Amino acid sequence: MIELITSAESLEQAYALVDLGVSQVIIGEAEFGLRIPGHFTFEEMKQVCDYAHQKGTQVVVAANAILHNEKIKKARPFLAAVKKTGADKLLVGDTGLIQILKEDAYRMPYIYDAAVLVTSSGQVNFWAKYGAVASMVAHEVPLFELQEMVQGAEIPLIYQVYGSACIHQSRRELLTNYFSYVGHDAATYEGRHLFLSEPNKPETHYSIYQDDHGTHIFANDDLNLLEYLPKLQQASVDHWFLDGLYCPGSDFVAIVEVYQEAAQALESGEWDQALLDQWQASIQAHHPTNRSLGTGFFLHEPGLVK
Repeated sequence: MIELITSAESLEQAYALVDLGVSQVIIGEAEFGLRIPGHFTFEEMKQVCDYAHQKGTQVVVAANAILHNEKIKKARPFLAAVKKTGADKLLVGDTGLIQILKEDAYRMPYIYDAAVLVTSSGQVNFWAKYGAVASMVAHEVPLFELQEMVQGAEIPLIYQVYGSACIHQSRRELLTNYFSYVGHDAATYEGRHLFLSEPNKPETHYSIYQDDHGTHIFANDDLNLLEYLPKLQQASVDHWFLDGLYCPGSDFVAIVEVYQEAAQALESGEWDQALLDQWQASIQAHHPTNRSLGTGFFLHEPGLVK
């Protein structure tokens, strides 16, 4: 059975996604949640959990930040608060946090998420021995590698099918440094609306923003693998992640609904070109107009990933 896993930016959006019937919704707060579209209080997390569990949806709390010493010291109180919300799982990539999860008081199942490091079934299976119940797959893994990876994986692999893809993170405050250098107030440029462009390539537009975790830079195109969902199904990759970091509010919910309809059509054998054309048009209508869509590394053939 195909499962949709989505981010959520607010209580309202989380409730709407649960009403759609997504399998898992990812929420989090500012200190331990990395590149999530919105921040929740622990009380709000509990509200999402209570509502989601009534509808059969699981709640995943993002704890996927890169944790330096000062944050590791705060990990146990954070985990204790998460457990009180009733959350089902964590999203984790830091080995220090995984070590703490081995303690009885803080033990929770988790989805392993170490970004670009997750490129083989061997790594996935290693973390499965330490409590991982599923694993995100690196954006850089194309279909031909994914097909081999899923055959050897002992836990479900979660592959991103829609949304932004981070290609660089630095703990340095690169935007603050830049705007200070050119004599502008960096606070004027807060938010996620900025782009980088390569010299002499005005068509490039790498999203960039800065927060307490540092500076984040994203791929030129957002992912949209709708057309290739049959290939994922044939490869037995049936856990699909949709990221709403750059697609806010009801527009993201509408795109998730398109993917849900596509998944249902695949499972029932009703997928056809006419439906695909309708779905693609709907995605274009709801996707931000200043952001282009592409397939990332998905279609790369052997020897082309450099």
